[in-house]
Amino acid sequence: MNNLPQIKRDLIAGMDQRRAGARAQVESLPPDLLVYNNSDWTLRDLVIHLTALEADMIQTMQRAIEGADFAVDLRGQATVAGLYELRRRERAHLTWRQALDDWQRVRKQLRGVVLAFPADRMETPFSTPFFQDCNLFEAVQACNTHESGHLAEIRAAAQRDD
Repeated sequence: MNNLPQIKRDLIAGMDQRRAGARAQVESLPPDLLVYNNSDWTLRDLVIHLTALEADMIQTMQRAIEGADFAVDLRGQATVAGLYELRRRERAHLTWRQALDDWQRVRKQLRGVVLAFPADRMETPFSTPFFQDCNLFEAVQACNTHESGHLAEIRAAAQRDD
């Protein structure tokens, strides 16, 4: 990776471009939009979920920078679904604006961690509950793919609601 700083900047530019589109879509909809027919998860809940996913990425990557094993703390929950339900309840007090601001704040932190990620660890595989054995670039792409999937679900819910 001869031009690692440029590669990282390109990765971040792609992340930012996708997020700008996502943010425009999300902000045009009501936060209480019910996304799934078989669940009480709203648009606001999904933004909280996406924020928590990136927070996990940050924690995992920071541990890697420090040379520690990659791991996500499930905070005593038996499953990933349990962890995200806990996080949804923990952030229940946030207003819609605060939830959107938190989503953006965590993305800014993720950018910083990507830039700080050491060259000698770039190909080290790591895992979170959402992906297994990915290097840094694959992990960021997996996170973006996960977000894109939820955005498609949000679009479908908005069309269903019209």
